[in-house]
Amino acid sequence: MPSFPWKPFVVSSLVAALLVPALSAAVPLRPQGDGISLTVGLGTDLTDGACSSASSLEATIGDQINICYVVSNDSTTTLDYQSLADDLAGPIFTAAPITLLPGASYQYNRIVSATSSIAPTATWTAYDGRPDYVDVVGSAAADRIFGDGFDGSSGAPPYAFVEIADTGTNLALFDDDAIGVSLGFPFSFYGQTSDQIVVSNNGGILFGVSAGFISPRNLPLPNSQLGAAILPYWTDIYESQDGGDVYVQQLGVEPTRSFVVEWKEMPISIGGFTDGATFEVIFYEGSNRIVFQYADTIVDDPARDNGITTTIGIQKGDTQNYLQYSYLEASVSDGMVIAFNPSQPLTYSASQQVQLDVGAPVIGVDPASFEKTIAAGASTTDTLTIGNSGNRDLLWSLGQVPNRSNFPPVSRFALPMGDPALTRGGARPQIPHKPFAGVRPNGFGGSVPAFANDPNTSTLYSLDAAAPSGLTTIADLGGLQFFAGDFVGEDFSTLVAIDYRSFDLYHINTATGARTRIDVALVPPGASAEAWNGLSWDATTHTMFATSADGARTRTSYLETIDPNTAATTLVGPITGVGDPNDGTLIIDIAVDSTGQMYGVDIVTDTLVAIDKTSGEAQTIGSIGFDANYSEDLDFDDYTGTLYFAAFNAGDGLSEMYTLNTESGLGTLISPISSDPAAISLDAFAIARLGGVCAYPGDVPWLSYDVSRGSTVPGATSPVTLTFDATGLDAGSYSADLCIYSNDPANRRLAVPVTLTVQ
Repeated sequence: MPSFPWKPFVVSSLVAALLVPALSAAVPLRPQGDGISLTVGLGTDLTDGACSSASSLEATIGDQINICYVVSNDSTTTLDYQSLADDLAGPIFTAAPITLLPGASYQYNRIVSATSSIAPTATWTAYDGRPDYVDVVGSAAADRIFGDGFDGSSGAPPYAFVEIADTGTNLALFDDDAIGVSLGFPFSFYGQTSDQIVVSNNGGILFGVSAGFISPRNLPLPNSQLGAAILPYWTDIYESQDGGDVYVQQLGVEPTRSFVVEWKEMPISIGGFTDGATFEVIFYEGSNRIVFQYADTIVDDPARDNGITTTIGIQKGDTQNYLQYSYLEASVSDGMVIAFNPSQPLTYSASQQVQLDVGAPVIGVDPASFEKTIAAGASTTDTLTIGNSGNRDLLWSLGQVPNRSNFPPVSRFALPMGDPALTRGGARPQIPHKPFAGVRPNGFGGSVPAFANDPNTSTLYSLDAAAPSGLTTIADLGGLQFFAGDFVGEDFSTLVAIDYRSFDLYHINTATGARTRIDVALVPPGASAEAWNGLSWDATTHTMFATSADGARTRTSYLETIDPNTAATTLVGPITGVGDPNDGTLIIDIAVDSTGQMYGVDIVTDTLVAIDKTSGEAQTIGSIGFDANYSEDLDFDDYTGTLYFAAFNAGDGLSEMYTLNTESGLGTLISPISSDPAAISLDAFAIARLGGVCAYPGDVPWLSYDVSRGSTVPGATSPVTLTFDATGLDAGSYSADLCIYSNDPANRRLAVPVTLTVQ
């Protein structure tokens, strides 16, 4: 059997991928023929090289599923580049350098978490050459000819600037603004076909999306934060003050139409430099050619003339497909043109659909509580029936929790809340702050361990959310700034957070601050983001939700989901229904309670809002009672159901911790944050405490059971005999909770109240 070389490569997908040699015993060679063929299998064997051939699979919510793709080259041509996508996850990898010899096969594995029933169709595309663009440069001057081959003939592309300022549509962009427009015809860019683009004031275009944001901080290519992008002059361009602006216009007739985007007299400098740059991008229907033209690159500032501050080029949005013409170079001049011509490799595609049927057990108990009365020294029994009305096996175990009034709830985590050497009795020193019109709670029921970072100093802290005036430094985060973060489930050892500048998703060790980069959290099509503002884990659906906001033209906020293991994002929808549409909405963070209800704070209206996590539609609950602004963060203490808000109060200029009433929205001040609340802010704030009365089990000596664990098939019940024993008990009333721990994703811990009266 012949063999061929393979090598691992970096991909951006929904899950971590396993790459294995193609020619294993489980993957036979296919007969040669035309094109390629694809087999997709679903399995639960996660060992290296495992590959199921089953096209359908039943799974339980939370199961890890191994999706195995096997592609075979049935042609007589060597295929050197491979792409994989499905209609739900989108691109998994694009034009990866994998060589597939004639008659050979290649296996690729993707591990996903089962969350809902899906039937994705996967498409594998193979190429004999890399799908790419070739840049050809020319100008109006004969001595500036840098390339040839334009449209297949010798000679550079002629400079012929298309002026549309008098005939086109003025987009009226603000500083750092961007707006979606339609080309009016389908255009193929690096294999993606769309008629939607987003035009940014900052000298760039996003392709295949209807909303988006291009930062004024230009970076070299490839830059995966942008996604698919066309960048004629990416730099910080200011809002024009002297008649210049950004214009668009479609020209010509089908099938040879063009679409022009012109930046006219756009100021590259502030202050005394008033001359602006003029340049344009032209999209050509049919040929999928892209042309940059430069009419004026002298802006009366030697530090900014001729594109010296810019990034110029195009990219697909991954690490393989990009063409950078220049970065921070004086590389363009008046009368210059750059054409990007697409290559035309031989292409084969094959698709297959699979069916993943995801179910869950649903626990039920009968009775819902017990009340027993017996004589001192006596005992009695009763039956607890555990039922499963779901469609997967229910796995359960029993535990107990004493009456919580006898001992305050405690955390399993022992965190220092300040310098232990400074611990002393007596009143905590008072930190001056502006009086707040509200009622201070009498107590918060013990410490509430939490973690957060200060994005200004890039520092990770631990703290007690119920007494936040003392912070404990864990680590310097190396310049990273995390505005959004939360824990996944009940794993408080790893904070999942997104860096503000790079949009990279990280896993942060809360004991050491060690950081593991997962991938870039790309803004999904249809949304935009100047920043990722919030993350919140929904335990009822095993979903990490995120919120982003553009902050520029409309101050529109969006609700997304994000895979915490891969950074893949999916748009839920814009967050609508809050405030005045003319003012916009800026949801600074979101939080999901233990029942799955989502809340957010809109800092435009300074209100607490309820958010429909299936659509993004929001409703105002009420005013929080103060002016919140800048970076801040929300999280629930699942043990008590209390919503905490690490806020910046613009009224007194201090960072302060509040609780928010989820019925009225009103905030109640706990205290300022840290000993210097004017110099700190907390973000990626996440509380590390389990939820529910069964979170911290104990021992109840008068309550026992004949079996402590079991499995109940769908539609069946399991009886458990309980014994109530008053031996050694004085007369009186005793109460506890019988706790049932199960794999029901909506009821991991179910409490059955028990009362025993001893006469």
